[in-house]
Amino acid sequence: MRKKGFTLIELMVVIAIIAILAAIALTSYRAYMRKAQAKELMTFARACIQEAIAQCTSDPNFTDFTSLDACKQPRDTRYITNIAITPPTTCSDYSASASGNVGGTTYQVTCTYDTTRDDVVCSAPRAT
Repeated sequence: MRKKGFTLIELMVVIAIIAILAAIALTSYRAYMRKAQAKELMTFARACIQEAIAQCTSDPNFTDFTSLDACKQPRDTRYITNIAITPPTTCSDYSASASGNVGGTTYQVTCTYDTTRDDVVCSAPRAT
Protein backbone atom coordinates (compact mmCIF):
# COMPACT_ATOMS: atom_id res chain seq x y z
CA MET A 1 0.00 0.00 0.00
CA ARG A 2 1.36 3.39 -0.98
CA LYS A 3 0.86 6.46 1.26
CA LYS A 4 -0.55 9.62 -0.26
CA GLY A 5 0.44 13.18 0.61
CA PHE A 6 3.39 15.56 0.56
CA THR A 7 6.70 15.13 2.27
CA LEU A 8 8.03 17.68 4.70
CA ILE A 9 10.66 18.81 2.18
CA GLU A 10 8.06 19.48 -0.50
CA LEU A 11 5.97 21.56 1.90
CA MET A 12 9.02 23.55 3.00
CA VAL A 13 9.92 24.30 -0.64
CA VAL A 14 6.40 25.61 -1.30
CA ILE A 15 6.50 27.79 1.82
CA ALA A 16 9.92 29.17 0.83
CA ILE A 17 8.64 30.06 -2.65
CA ILE A 18 5.60 31.82 -1.17
CA ALA A 19 7.85 33.75 1.25
CA ILE A 20 10.09 34.94 -1.59
CA LEU A 21 7.12 36.08 -3.66
CA ALA A 22 5.64 37.90 -0.64
CA ALA A 23 8.94 39.71 0.01
CA ILE A 24 9.11 40.89 -3.60
CA ALA A 25 5.47 42.01 -3.54
CA LEU A 26 5.88 43.90 -0.26
CA THR A 27 8.93 45.77 -1.53
CA SER A 28 7.12 46.75 -4.74
CA TYR A 29 4.04 47.83 -2.78
CA ARG A 30 6.07 50.12 -0.50
CA ALA A 31 7.81 51.71 -3.50
CA TYR A 32 4.44 52.23 -5.18
CA MET A 33 3.02 53.90 -2.06
CA ARG A 34 6.00 56.30 -1.76
CA LYS A 35 5.67 57.18 -5.45
CA ALA A 36 1.92 57.82 -5.13
CA GLN A 37 2.40 60.01 -2.06
CA ALA A 38 5.13 62.02 -3.78
CA LYS A 39 2.91 62.50 -6.84
CA GLU A 40 0.13 63.81 -4.61
CA LEU A 41 2.33 66.85 -4.02
CA MET A 42 1.66 67.75 -7.66
CA THR A 43 -2.07 67.63 -7.04
CA PHE A 44 -1.87 70.13 -4.20
CA ALA A 45 0.50 72.54 -5.99
CA ARG A 46 -1.62 72.38 -9.16
CA ALA A 47 -4.82 73.06 -7.18
CA CYS A 48 -3.19 76.09 -5.55
CA ILE A 49 -2.29 77.62 -8.92
CA GLN A 50 -5.68 76.85 -10.43
CA GLU A 51 -7.47 78.55 -7.55
CA ALA A 52 -5.13 81.54 -7.84
CA ILE A 53 -5.89 81.80 -11.57
CA ALA A 54 -9.62 81.68 -10.90
CA GLN A 55 -9.34 84.34 -8.19
CA CYS A 56 -7.17 86.60 -10.34
CA THR A 57 -9.55 86.22 -13.28
CA SER A 58 -12.52 87.36 -11.18
CA ASP A 59 -10.57 90.06 -9.30
CA PRO A 60 -7.38 91.33 -11.04
CA ASN A 61 -6.46 93.41 -7.95
CA PHE A 62 -6.41 90.40 -5.61
CA THR A 63 -3.05 90.05 -3.80
CA ASP A 64 -3.49 87.75 -0.78
CA PHE A 65 -2.84 84.41 -2.49
CA THR A 66 -1.80 82.71 0.76
CA SER A 67 -5.39 83.03 2.01
CA LEU A 68 -6.73 80.76 -0.74
CA ASP A 69 -8.02 77.42 0.54
CA ALA A 70 -5.99 75.32 -1.91
CA CYS A 71 -2.78 77.14 -0.92
CA LYS A 72 -3.14 76.39 2.79
CA GLN A 73 -1.62 73.42 4.56
CA PRO A 74 -3.95 70.46 3.94
CA ARG A 75 -5.32 68.85 7.08
CA ASP A 76 -6.12 65.45 5.62
CA THR A 77 -2.56 64.33 4.84
CA ARG A 78 0.36 63.46 7.08
CA TYR A 79 3.27 63.87 4.72
CA ILE A 80 2.82 67.26 3.03
CA THR A 81 4.75 69.81 5.04
CA ASN A 82 4.51 72.98 2.96
CA ILE A 83 2.62 74.57 0.08
CA ALA A 84 3.80 77.97 -1.07
CA ILE A 85 2.75 80.19 -3.94
CA THR A 86 4.98 82.91 -5.32
CA PRO A 87 2.80 86.02 -5.60
CA PRO A 88 2.40 86.82 -9.28
CA THR A 89 3.37 90.18 -10.69
CA THR A 90 0.62 89.82 -13.31
CA CYS A 91 -2.37 87.53 -13.63
CA SER A 92 -0.39 85.21 -15.89
CA ASP A 93 2.75 84.73 -13.82
CA TYR A 94 2.15 81.90 -11.32
CA SER A 95 4.47 79.52 -9.52
CA ALA A 96 3.69 77.22 -6.61
CA SER A 97 5.71 74.60 -4.82
CA ALA A 98 4.80 71.79 -2.47
CA SER A 99 7.13 69.74 -0.32
CA GLY A 100 6.61 66.79 1.91
CA ASN A 101 8.21 63.99 3.83
CA VAL A 102 7.51 60.66 2.16
CA GLY A 103 9.05 57.55 3.65
CA GLY A 104 11.81 59.51 5.37
CA THR A 105 12.78 61.41 2.20
CA THR A 106 11.79 65.01 1.51
CA TYR A 107 10.33 65.55 -1.96
CA GLN A 108 9.54 68.82 -3.72
CA VAL A 109 7.35 69.69 -6.69
CA THR A 110 7.18 73.02 -8.51
CA CYS A 111 4.27 73.98 -10.75
CA THR A 112 4.04 76.97 -13.08
CA TYR A 113 1.32 78.36 -15.28
CA ASP A 114 2.10 78.14 -19.00
CA THR A 115 0.19 80.96 -20.70
CA THR A 116 0.85 79.72 -24.25
CA ARG A 117 -0.80 76.35 -23.59
CA ASP A 118 -3.15 77.69 -20.91
CA ASP A 119 -2.12 74.83 -18.64
CA VAL A 120 -0.35 74.23 -15.35
CA VAL A 121 2.96 72.41 -15.82
CA CYS A 122 4.51 70.58 -12.87
CA SER A 123 7.95 69.12 -12.38
CA ALA A 124 8.32 65.50 -11.34
CA PRO A 125 8.69 64.94 -7.60
CA ARG A 126 12.38 65.08 -6.77
CA ALA A 127 14.17 64.28 -3.56
CA THR A 128 15.85 67.23 -1.87
